[in-house]
Amino acid sequence: MIRLVCITICLLLGVHTVFAQNTFAFKAKVLHNKNGMMKQFSLLVNSNIAVTNDAGIFVIPLTNNTNHVKIQLQQNNYTVLYPTAGYVAVPRDLNDMPEIIIGSPADNTYLNQYLNLYKAIRNNKSATSAEVRALDVKLDSLQKILLQLNYSESELRTAKDMQDGRDKYYPEISENLNEFVSRAFDLKAAFQHVAKFAFDNPAATQRLHDAATSYTNIYNVLNRQRMNYQKQINENWRDDSLTNEYIRVIGFALDTLHTAKLYPLQSDITLINEYFFGKKTKELKDKIQQHIKEQEISIQPTLEELRRRNLAFQKQLTL
Repeated sequence: MIRLVCITICLLLGVHTVFAQNTFAFKAKVLHNKNGMMKQFSLLVNSNIAVTNDAGIFVIPLTNNTNHVKIQLQQNNYTVLYPTAGYVAVPRDLNDMPEIIIGSPADNTYLNQYLNLYKAIRNNKSATSAEVRALDVKLDSLQKILLQLNYSESELRTAKDMQDGRDKYYPEISENLNEFVSRAFDLKAAFQHVAKFAFDNPAATQRLHDAATSYTNIYNVLNRQRMNYQKQINENWRDDSLTNEYIRVIGFALDTLHTAKLYPLQSDITLINEYFFGKKTKELKDKIQQHIKEQEISIQPTLEELRRRNLAFQKQLTL
């Protein structure tokens, strides 16, 4: 019996050791933008309840390799003012303590005004020196208000860096996704055109060649930038739901549509080339037309779904 108890204790100790090795303690301070530290305040950290102590600090265990947490508030009269969307980065040095600023939903307008004014100054290249000075005065005034609301200068610099990242990558991501959708529709239409007219008018194959080239070019761009865009969205928007939506959209475009639907059409291009360069048989013509017709039935709903997903994602990206 003594030996059995010893074995049980050893096993329990072993489980505890593994648990400890696979987690670390994450701590953060919660501040109200006007009232200071939030004592004994309940909030959700990655959907788990945490409560601050009398210093406004909470401590929770996180699994190793966790790089950020999502903060949510259960009280309707409060909102997370900073960090953006409540996504708090886990510092490399765990002795550093992130600060989470909460307040009234109306108070968030100051940060939005600050960033909009920052963008206006940055983008207005034709402003006179007097106009720039006037804008700088307004920006400094808003910064003072934000500092009084418990934002730090470091947090404001981070917010501006994130805004710079959004302004840099949003046009590129949006344009390339829209271009991919457009060129995919063009490629499908070109195959339809070939099936109907190319066998009577060989010049119609040029349309297919042009469409395939344009589609391939934008596919290569998106495929090359796939992980970089994910990284930029994660860093500059800091919204897991947005990052996950991007992963779904790009996966649907490059995997579901391209790999499974459009890439196999290369075999039809090979057959079309065979037809026009020596093997002009009715059997080959019928085979090509039948296969394109079958593929069209499968591809059209996938294209429509991609267009829908892309529009929904881009709407979310601009919020």
